[in-house]
Amino acid sequence: MANNNNIIIANSPRSQMFSLLAAAAAVLVYQPAAVYCSDGGLYPSPPHEQQQQQAMMFTAPSGYYVSTYDHIDVGRLLRNQKVVSGYVKCFVNEGPCTPDGRQVKAYLLPEIIRTVCGKCTPRQKDIARMVLRHIYTNRRGDFDKIMHIYDTDGKKNEIIAFMNQ
Repeated sequence: MANNNNIIIANSPRSQMFSLLAAAAAVLVYQPAAVYCSDGGLYPSPPHEQQQQQAMMFTAPSGYYVSTYDHIDVGRLLRNQKVVSGYVKCFVNEGPCTPDGRQVKAYLLPEIIRTVCGKCTPRQKDIARMVLRHIYTNRRGDFDKIMHIYDTDGKKNEIIAFMNQ
């Protein structure tokens, strides 16, 4: 299938990313509301424990985040303002979220900011820096909104220092 800027190629990194994240989101979304276990516990766990468990699903046994998306051409995605705007609006609660956007917003983004990409591999750190620099340079107001929402531990200066390494 040809790409005339209106058609997404089925094998593009963007469509692969959406497919993989959508599958992960489906696993998370289609769980029972509440189940009482024989040990007296409640499934799913309370929200704060559930958030920790969900963030852990993005972590490999090595302690780093999974490498599922390390191959994506982030520079190409960042040049697509429609994609960037969609994600930014999702992250700052000003627009709808795709299933993958909801997952990043709910679990990864807060943890990445809180730990200053502490679980990132070297490749993931490069990707994070590229995205942060792009948003900081080209969308400063949105960068500030994201930090206001997700920087609950006052890491903005550390994030900026990380971004500029």
